[in-house]
Amino acid sequence: MAMRIAMVTSWRVPCGIARYAEELVAALQELPGCQVTVLPVGLQVWKEQQRPLGWWWERRYWREVAAEAKGVDLVHIQFAPHFFGGLKPFRNLLPFFLRCLPRPAVITVHEVDLSGPPTVLWLKRWVQKSLFRSEKVLGLIALTQFVAGQLRALGYERVHVLPFWVPSLPDSPSAAKAKRKLGVSGRFLVVVFGFIVARRGYETLLKALPLLPREALLVFVGGPHPLDRTGYYLRLLARIAEHPHRRQIHVTGFLSEAEVDEWLAAADVVAAPFRALSGSASLMRALAHGKPIVASDLPPLKELAEQSGAVVLVPPDNPPAWAEVLTRLWREKGWRGQLSEAAKKFAAWATVHRVAEAHRALYDTLLRSERAANVLS
Repeated sequence: MAMRIAMVTSWRVPCGIARYAEELVAALQELPGCQVTVLPVGLQVWKEQQRPLGWWWERRYWREVAAEAKGVDLVHIQFAPHFFGGLKPFRNLLPFFLRCLPRPAVITVHEVDLSGPPTVLWLKRWVQKSLFRSEKVLGLIALTQFVAGQLRALGYERVHVLPFWVPSLPDSPSAAKAKRKLGVSGRFLVVVFGFIVARRGYETLLKALPLLPREALLVFVGGPHPLDRTGYYLRLLARIAEHPHRRQIHVTGFLSEAEVDEWLAAADVVAAPFRALSGSASLMRALAHGKPIVASDLPPLKELAEQSGAVVLVPPDNPPAWAEVLTRLWREKGWRGQLSEAAKKFAAWATVHRVAEAHRALYDTLLRSERAANVLS
């Protein structure tokens, strides 16, 4: 008997969750008896559709999405706070959407936001303690043990960890060939990939740059996030323009997927100087290219280091420590090679097909538990 899933997600817009959902849906649809219908949602999607936005209009859109989920067995919601209106008290529309849903749901929580000054943090914690409390929700999915721990600390019990996967790529050119094509032969390429937002810690690398070999070239692959209103991207560009080593810095702006892969193929090292994160799909793409990663010593990245063996951890916001590790990797090609082989081995194991099968098994378990609960009640 076929299982019918409605995937409620950001879709075909510049968004990491949209890309995540696209790969997961494709793998689920390859499984026997698994039918997935995508229901695109979120501010970026509705902007692309040129719909009016605001609390009243968004309630209408969520009702429409709930109505489209009538004929399925399970609704799978990909959750980030901004999809539902943020974390201001009474603004987030996830509880409203769950009340409208005619079918049970499972929610992948991509982010738990526990940042900000004490009053803001208290409010965010209060909002998130109640967001997922609905009889419609059969369980929560976290992508890392770190996020699972945050959810349990907020009082949620039915939390399952189904991790990121490493995407499958066409054959990647050698770093030397990619460098020749990009016109950067002979340089030691340190690449940071992803939307350029403050939490990625670009300033750490700008401060470390004077301590790096003169062959080093910092490449920031990406542009501003479409929903970022902080002005961080323009401030970073202004800071780079005034940097004494600005000729060793290159910002690509937003690129196509093929262009991103060219820079990742050319990279000697991928850097992730995050100040905070829940998880990072961008680093999985770096691992797909077999690249060594230097990352901030934060819980989600520590998990990735332990799993992959391809990540070197460095204290965040410590430019001398970053410069020391990057310089060692420039000098010690053997060490770079060991990390690269570990990345390739991990990529061969951590596939989307493995994760899709785990999702299908979880769907079965949740639906059986719901049927049992209905019989007992």
